[in-house]
Amino acid sequence: MKQKVRKLSIRMKILIPSSTLILAICIIMGISSYENISRGMIASGVEQARMAAQVATDMIDTDLLSGLAPGDEDTEAYQSLLVNMREMQEDLGIKFLYTLYTDGKQVYYGVDTDTSELQCEIGEICETPYEDLAGVFAGEGYIEDYIDYTEDYGALISAYEPIIDNVGKVIGVVGCDYDATSVVNRLNSMTAIIIITAVICLAVSLVLINIIVTGIMRKLRQVDMKIYDLVHSEGDLTKKLEINTGDEMELIADNVNALLEYIRTIMLHISDNSAHLTDSAESVVKNLSSAEMGITDVSATMEEMSAAMEETSASLVQVDENVGRIYETVGMITENATAGKNSSNDIMKKAADIYEKAKAAQDEAKVLAQEMAATVNEKIEKSRSVGEISVLTENILTITEETTLLALNANIEAARAGEAGRGFAVVADEIGKLANNSAATAVEIQNVSAAVVEAVNELAEHAERMLAFMDETAMSGYRNLLETSENYRNDVGNMSEMMKEFANESMQVKRDIDQIKESVSAVSIAVSESAKGVTNVTEVSVDLTARIGHIGNEAHNNLNVAGQLNEEVNKFKLQ
Repeated sequence: MKQKVRKLSIRMKILIPSSTLILAICIIMGISSYENISRGMIASGVEQARMAAQVATDMIDTDLLSGLAPGDEDTEAYQSLLVNMREMQEDLGIKFLYTLYTDGKQVYYGVDTDTSELQCEIGEICETPYEDLAGVFAGEGYIEDYIDYTEDYGALISAYEPIIDNVGKVIGVVGCDYDATSVVNRLNSMTAIIIITAVICLAVSLVLINIIVTGIMRKLRQVDMKIYDLVHSEGDLTKKLEINTGDEMELIADNVNALLEYIRTIMLHISDNSAHLTDSAESVVKNLSSAEMGITDVSATMEEMSAAMEETSASLVQVDENVGRIYETVGMITENATAGKNSSNDIMKKAADIYEKAKAAQDEAKVLAQEMAATVNEKIEKSRSVGEISVLTENILTITEETTLLALNANIEAARAGEAGRGFAVVADEIGKLANNSAATAVEIQNVSAAVVEAVNELAEHAERMLAFMDETAMSGYRNLLETSENYRNDVGNMSEMMKEFANESMQVKRDIDQIKESVSAVSIAVSESAKGVTNVTEVSVDLTARIGHIGNEAHNNLNVAGQLNEEVNKFKLQ
């Protein structure tokens, strides 16, 4: 398909300046040639006029000339000079030959060889002013170095030579008007020749330039057609420009081939990178899908852990309530033990009065023993509720084992999620550590509750022995009270020690219960914080799931872009 240029073509851009330049050169050379020829021919005419004037001066009889005066036209001397000068005029090829003289102010004609009615007589004033011929009348020759064009006589070159007599005096001037018509005609002929030559040179130059430009344009069109074929070959970058002109066109073709090879290399790299980009995008999409599924599983696991934490928190609240009740019971036992210790001290102080009050004290002791037995048995039964702590701690251990399993599952799911699940792995580790701490605390609670149970059992045994002792003493009566008062005092001392030990053990149990309460509170706070952390992790996992979904969409878009890029590259033939 032939395309048109927007402005001037290369042909016109070459032809117009070159034609203008050649035309200017031809004009300059023609003018220069004309000037040189004109100067030469005029110089030749001037030289002929000078020579004719000098020859005429030498051949004029000065004696006859000096004797002429106005009105002597019919004299023999005038006629002799006129005939002689006309012969010289004819021999020298001069158009006009005449003599001039002056009075110092005006220039006058002497002998005039003109044969027409314009012939000047002796004494007729010459139109040439004296100032122009003053040098000639002073003895120096003068010649006009130009052609004088006159309306009446045509083209003339005038030369003036002084006429000197035998004594060296200037008696007149010979005027010689050389006919320059031949010079003008030759100049005209040369002008025509120069113009014709310039036109021929211009035409030949234009033809040669046109031939050269045509050859260049033919090569340019050949390169253009080759490039056009490359452009419209449906992206075939394997084609080459085959130009073997040996000039710049071949260099241009080689550079175009190098450019095509460079583009082909770039397209090959783009094609390879597009394939890699497609594979990478597909891998990213697959990994993001797996990560999204893993995060969904982690989120579900976090929800299960949150529910388990809530159950653990509820169990810990129940444990705290039971520990509170035990704490109250142990407090009451401690108070009773303290009261028993004080009572035994009072008994020891009043041992001396036992004998006198034995009978009355028998009944009171029996009532007091029954009341104490009922009270101690009741308190011991209440203190046995400490055993429920073991059941609750077993529940805590069960919950911590489930939490540990959930943390392990979360670690596994986070590991599947890869980089995106690193934060969940940290949270799962912290939850696992919390579960281990909870298990350790529960074991400690079990140990403490076991110690409390053991102390309560010992307290029950001591209380039973005390009750048995009091029962045996009361039932045996006070018959041997006086005999055994000393023994009784000792037994009361032992009972006081026992009550003191019982009070101390009760205080230790109370302190252990305080530690249990603190541990349960700490576990409850930790579980609450863990529940909040799990809730936050769940929210973060949901947000991360949305973000990964967005990233997945972008990865799909990148995959589409890679496909489009691959389609564009496939439009080119690279191999």
